[in-house]
Amino acid sequence: MATTQRCRHGLDSRFCAVCNKLRVRNPTLEEILEFLDDQQVRATDRAVAEVIGVDPQMGSRVGDRRPEKSWVVNADTGLPTGYQQHETHPELLRRPEIIRTGRELGLRMTVWKAARTRPHDNI
Repeated sequence: MATTQRCRHGLDSRFCAVCNKLRVRNPTLEEILEFLDDQQVRATDRAVAEVIGVDPQMGSRVGDRRPEKSWVVNADTGLPTGYQQHETHPELLRRPEIIRTGRELGLRMTVWKAARTRPHDNI
């Protein structure tokens, strides 16, 4: 009979939840932009930065200005920094809601991803 290997926590290494914890990958900026555009909701640059793990002054990371990227906004103004009106999404101000924390953004993205990957009922 083979001996069971113990993890550093003293448990059977096959069953230790800590040692076998899956590494969860942070969403990419492109995935966040896709979520914001799909849901047509704004998020502060700080919330986006918290989720992807970069400095909150990440305005230059968003890249070229186009409507799909205008959902990332300044927390004080609720508008994308440096954008002219013709560069913003036409629905940008339709909803007053702005996601202000990385936690809220991450949770909402998780729900959104789960809904997109759920099999459709063929009834």
